[in-house]
This record gives sequence, structure tokens and C-alpha cells, in this order.
Amino acid sequence: MPRLLLITYSFPPREQPGAIRPGGLAKHLAEFGWDVVVFTPQLPAGAQPPVQVIETAYEDVLAKWKSRLGMDPGKSVHEQLKLRTPSQPNSGALHTKILSYARCFLSFPDEARGWIPFATRELEKLRAAGDIDAILTTSPPVSTHLIGKRAQRLLNRPWVADFRDLWAEQYLWGPHLVMQPMHRLLEKRTLRLADALVTVSEPWAQRLREHHPTKPVYNISNGFDPDDFRDVRVPLSKKFSITHAGYLYEGKRDPTTLLQVLSELIAERAVQASDLQVRFYGHPEAWVSHLVERYGLQDVVELSGVIPRREVLQREAESQVLLLLGWADPRETGQHTGKLFEYFGAGRPILAVNGTRGVLTETLAETKAGIHVFDKEQLRGWLLKAYHEFKRVGAVPYQPDQRAIARYTHREMARRFSEVLQSTLERSRGGERLRSQAEEGVPQNFGGPLEENVQA
Repeated sequence: MPRLLLITYSFPPREQPGAIRPGGLAKHLAEFGWDVVVFTPQLPAGAQPPVQVIETAYEDVLAKWKSRLGMDPGKSVHEQLKLRTPSQPNSGALHTKILSYARCFLSFPDEARGWIPFATRELEKLRAAGDIDAILTTSPPVSTHLIGKRAQRLLNRPWVADFRDLWAEQYLWGPHLVMQPMHRLLEKRTLRLADALVTVSEPWAQRLREHHPTKPVYNISNGFDPDDFRDVRVPLSKKFSITHAGYLYEGKRDPTTLLQVLSELIAERAVQASDLQVRFYGHPEAWVSHLVERYGLQDVVELSGVIPRREVLQREAESQVLLLLGWADPRETGQHTGKLFEYFGAGRPILAVNGTRGVLTETLAETKAGIHVFDKEQLRGWLLKAYHEFKRVGAVPYQPDQRAIARYTHREMARRFSEVLQSTLERSRGGERLRSQAEEGVPQNFGGPLEENVQA
């Protein structure tokens, strides 16, 4: 059984969105013939997939800078300098801009760069053992791929780089835009040694092909684990509940349209405020509470902050409607938010608001799990229809295509990764044989079957 080194910054039991994809791979790749060794910074206590895990030390570079400046590393700079927090998304406040630029500069290429020296030392030990057959890195953070490049050099094994978000393309807004050319250069230099690239949607795969034309590029979407919901048995909420779980990314996911429409429907008495419950779970952003006040929805909207993932799954499963917010960039058609697939597991209708028509729209249509709306009138019509059904039968109807949803499980995701890894390993071994034959004067044979989802 070939041995895979899976390098990931986030891994269960760490409760971060980035832990879900590698956690699913570690759980299921053994079914397809891979012995997985996970390589990650030190983890908190808790359950994790039954694989070998190598934990390394880690240093928080921003916390280190705060300490150097005599500040508390555990608190925000805004809080410690008593600066006004943003009251709206993408705040134009000068002090907020200055702090954002400083953060981008001090943490380049990302805030996980403090992991690199500790990871490198551990890789030296793995080189001595010599029992790794292939390397898989997954980002963000992109520092994971810098470690992958070092692993490829030290272990001399084929390397597949996986992008849950693209690299340079994710730095096209706010202060990140200034650093984007540096990210593009670093991306090209880092991925020269990669044997194959993977990302989560076909539009993103095409972008990788444009920037790395000599590399095989595969499209493997995110997924969900049905086991996460097997013991989640909760009744549907008595209220017309709309639940959003996840980051808002400083307003790049903006609930303004939804809150505005709900406020108007209440004012028109088309819906009763006492029936409504809108819940946001995730990292708090100050501008959201200001938005809620602007539309007079303090008694309707709950800003619950970060809660344990198990509780998030329960809140999702009991909800009448699950909310996704499209990315506020008209150029972005390839974003497959991981929450979409978690919502599949929760088994409740999905309402996606705003953003751009793309893979999110297509996946909702394919699975019949929900709808993607793009303007106020369309949103208003859908909410009224769903609300009337709720008032009539006590639940918003949900009739998805279960066969289509089954294509997005973690097991299916792991199966497709196993094919990519096996193909990459075979190409690598074939290259070694060709080099050996060339050295011995043996004629070389080229060619082979075309690989699905790959363009070079």
C-alpha cells in the first residue's frame, strides 16, 4: 500500500473550515489503497480520523509582532488601541486600512508562515525514514505549498498541490491587492516542482491551466460526511428560521439584501416578525450588528458568534432555510463554498443570495437542493412562497435529488483523489524508468491513455 504524506494546516479536531476536506481524505483514502500520514501543526485534544498524525511546533507571526510592540498577542489591535471598529463592510476608515496593509505585509505570504521552519525540521526526519511514496498539500494557507515544495525536494517524491481557494486570485481585494504581484511570482516559483494540481471547480481549474500550462490540473469538488449527521436528530424549529453558518469575509459575503427585504415584508405585514428567526453563526464582524440596527431587526436577527461545530450541525438540521451568501465579485464564478456541502448533509432547503451565476448556481440546480437568487424581487417572491408553506404545514418543503447529492460525499471525493494520486505516482515511476532506460540505451516508449479532467 503506497504511503501518502498529507500536509495540511487545519485538521480535526481543529474546528476550522479548512479541516473538513483533509479530514475527509484522511478518513476515506485507506478504502482506495492509501496509507495516510498527516503532517500538521500541533492539534487540540479531541477525536480525529484513525491515521498516523505528525504534529509539529508552530509560531504565530502576528502574535510575535504584537509582543515585540508591547501589546497583548491574544487581543486585536483595534481593541488595544481603542480604535473605532468598522460600522459597515469594507470600511474606509484610515486606521483600518493602515492596520490591514501592515497585517498583509508582516504576514506575507500568509499568517501560517511561522509553521515553515518547524515543518522543515520534521521533514528532515521523514527523509531519514524514507517510507513516503507521494505528497499531497492543501491550501489555504498557501504556506502549506511552500512546505510541500521543501518536502518534494527532501523526499524526492511526486507532489500534488490542492487548492480549496486559488492562490494569487484570492488577493484581488482590499490591501491584499498590493501584494498580489508578489503572490503571483511566488506561486509560479513554488509550483514549478509540483507534479499535478487540484482545485474545487472547473472555472478555477481552467485558471490554473492558464497560469501553469505544463501541469496536469484536476477538478475535485468539496463534499460532506453523512456520518456527521447520523446522530443529529432534532425537530424543525417552530419559527421560520433562516440560518447562516460561516465567515462573512469583511463583507465579501453581504446579507444586506436579505435583511432589507425582510424588513420591508414586516413593514407591509406580509410576514409576522414574531414568526421570523434569522441566525448568524461564525466569527463576529462589527458592521453586521450596525446593519441589523439599520433595518430594525434586533428582535429577529441573532448574532451568535462562533459555537462548537456539533452545535452548528444541529442548528442547521433544525432550520427551515439554510442561507448562503454569494461572493461579492462579479468575476468570481468558480467558488464552491464548503458550507454548500455541509448544508447537503443537514438536509434543509438552501437559499443562496447574490453573487454571480456559476458553479454554486449549477450545483443547486443539479441537486434540486435550493435556489440561487440575484435580485430583490426574486428573493422577495421566494421568501413569500416559502413562508406561506411554512404557515400552512409548519415546514418549508425540501425535495432534493438524493442521487445527485450522493456525488458530493467525502467518500466520493477521496475516490477521485485516489485516482489523481495513483496516476501521478505512475507517471512519476514511468519518468524514472524512462530516465533509467535512457542511461542504459534502451528505446523509450511514450504515450498512454488520456486522463479525465486533465489538460496540459
